[in-house]
Amino acid sequence: MVGAGRRGSPVRAPASQGDQSGWRRGAVFGCAHEAFRWQQDRSRFGRGPGAWVRAIDQDVSYQTFAETQDHLAAAIKKHAALPDESYYQGDEEGAPIDFFKPTVAEARLHPIFKELIKQERFSPARDLLTAMMPFFEDADGNFVEQFQTTGFDPRLWELYLFATFTELGYAHEEGVAVPDLLLAGPRGRIAIEATTANPPQVGAVPQPQSDEEIRAYLENYVPIKLARALTRKLYHKQRYWNAPGVDGAPFVIALQDFHAPAAMTRITPLAIEYVFGVRHSMVEGKRHIERLTEHVYGNAREPSNFFELPESENVSAVFLNPQGTITKFNRLGYIAGFGNRDIKMIRSGIARGEGNRNDRRPTIFHQDVRDPAYAESWVEGAVVLHNPHARVPLDPDLIPGADHEFLHPDGSIMSLVPDFQPYISRTNITLGDGTSELSDEAGAT
Repeated sequence: MVGAGRRGSPVRAPASQGDQSGWRRGAVFGCAHEAFRWQQDRSRFGRGPGAWVRAIDQDVSYQTFAETQDHLAAAIKKHAALPDESYYQGDEEGAPIDFFKPTVAEARLHPIFKELIKQERFSPARDLLTAMMPFFEDADGNFVEQFQTTGFDPRLWELYLFATFTELGYAHEEGVAVPDLLLAGPRGRIAIEATTANPPQVGAVPQPQSDEEIRAYLENYVPIKLARALTRKLYHKQRYWNAPGVDGAPFVIALQDFHAPAAMTRITPLAIEYVFGVRHSMVEGKRHIERLTEHVYGNAREPSNFFELPESENVSAVFLNPQGTITKFNRLGYIAGFGNRDIKMIRSGIARGEGNRNDRRPTIFHQDVRDPAYAESWVEGAVVLHNPHARVPLDPDLIPGADHEFLHPDGSIMSLVPDFQPYISRTNITLGDGTSELSDEAGAT
């Protein structure tokens, strides 16, 4: 088990189904670290009054790893019997963030937020988010209000990114408001700014009916929404790659589409077309590559090929995950031991098939989340679009477990695909006599 070295970072649980969220239930944790063959390190952690995990005891220089584990087990048993106050160190500042205590009138609460706090089927996600609260730093000071109201979807996207990169072993540099995440870990450093495509402030989202309207919507309306979300960050008055502390770290924009319900189900292929400026299709049985120059929808117009825009060389990559929504929080919360244990979740969908040498077509899958063998990570489903002109290229090893996409000069795209890469999935949730089915992309309204 790995223990974080400073307040504000979570402690990982042992490698088991109850570990996969990166957060776990309980009050006392242990860490046995085999740093050198001749030196063993035994550390214990406890929760302070703000629920932060703190180091409370440590021994070193055991002769074998087995001896270390034996002493660690005894120490955990000893400290677990003590009252919580024995872990307090007197330097805790303020109360932990409470995401769920309403700060506005009920009429202003986001509909998904209201379901999250009231519906028992969301108890795994709710309890997991509660466990995350002490470790999340609200640098802007308005996170909770936005999370509860009109900013629920974008703020959940930020929490997803926080969970993903924490799981990957990164720690956020505290006190940094720009960019959203300035991360350091064993693999290196990354700067990340989150952005979302949101519902229009004036007018309604088009409801295409005919084949021609659907094509115009997908090939132009949606790419324009994605373009404006990305360029808003590219040309922000504070150029993020020049922000204090970034110091040459690769800069990544994390993009999610919330402009309409389930809009993120289509984000990957449409973002690839816009960001790379190419569209792949089959014409008379052969692959056809079309170079895109512009997207036009009514009076709206945006140039295509984000990575060819002025200053875009400062963006190392664009990060996506169509499944980075409340449904993933619910599943990962459940397998970490949170929420009502009578909930049943069956996940089914379609995954990429490149890993199957006998049949590389997309593969249908069905998974029982309650199965002890079920495994899922926060990064699962993520797609990273690499900038071929990046001033600071992003090493794919900095984001292991994601699908990495690279544009070649001839317009073809090379993919580094993990063993399991879902395109899309749905989760059937059963509790008592009630059953509901949620898309992994559910949550946008």
